[in-house]
Amino acid sequence: MTAFSLVINIVIFFLLVNARYFTRKRQEPDYPKKSLAKMALFPIMLGIAFTVLFDIIKGFMFYQLLIFGLVAGFLYWLFYIAGKR
Repeated sequence: MTAFSLVINIVIFFLLVNARYFTRKRQEPDYPKKSLAKMALFPIMLGIAFTVLFDIIKGFMFYQLLIFGLVAGFLYWLFYIAGKR
């Protein structure tokens, strides 16, 4: 799933960064070429960074939910089960 997300993010950033260049290049064939770093490497790095950050945030959210569930279970046990004794 992460690989699919990475590919989708790279394609989206590639289209966002280069959309204006492609339309201008189609209208004016003599328009100067874009360097490989600006055309391909920059969107790839943005896609990788976005995917890594998104997966980290998703992982933090999962652990926060896990910790919340453990704390909620402990508080339930403390107030309702151990409190009756």
